[in-house]
Amino acid sequence: MLHEIFNSAAISFLALFPILNPPAMSPVFWEMTSHMKDKERKEMAFLVGKYSFYLLATLFLFGSWLMKILGISIPVIRISGGIILFNTAWNMLSEKKENNSEKYKDIQFKNAFYPITMPITAGPGSMAVTLSLAPKEPLYSTSMLVYSSGIIIGIMLAAISIFIFYRFSQEFIKKWIKMKETLSKISAFILLAIAVQITSDGFIGLLKQNF
Repeated sequence: MLHEIFNSAAISFLALFPILNPPAMSPVFWEMTSHMKDKERKEMAFLVGKYSFYLLATLFLFGSWLMKILGISIPVIRISGGIILFNTAWNMLSEKKENNSEKYKDIQFKNAFYPITMPITAGPGSMAVTLSLAPKEPLYSTSMLVYSSGIIIGIMLAAISIFIFYRFSQEFIKKWIKMKETLSKISAFILLAIAVQITSDGFIGLLKQNF
């Protein structure tokens, strides 16, 4: 049983980590929280990690059922989330250098879930991956309980990795302080590329569904 739990935990973590990509997203997090004090930023990192776990775990357990009720497809989630990410990334790319600290001055703890957790951290890509891992059989069967336990553990490990990379985002930036502005633009460009990829995947999926 422990072997099966370990396997499913490894599967979910290895599937989610590249999509969540905390190392690449930590500069984005730092950019959005650069006006905060160090203690506040660390607390924000904890909240984003916690909310990411809550979001993905809930989606894993109930997402496919809820989507069937609402008639929402994964491609639609990808397109809508991609558009939101695109808007965020474009604003980061087009902002003026002197206004960087002012741009996100309104980002506070109330924004830990939206937009920092969803869709910037745990966006449509990770949501789609989580839905693909959702159990296809009733949860009350022993095999599904074991499988689901492992998946939840994997999601927790992915959320912990988010916290760790976001928690030490400032230390990472300090090492590259001379490249801070360049790094900010690079992180925004990465976010923009992710948004375009997610949106295009959504349109391709939508076309496959209808043709």
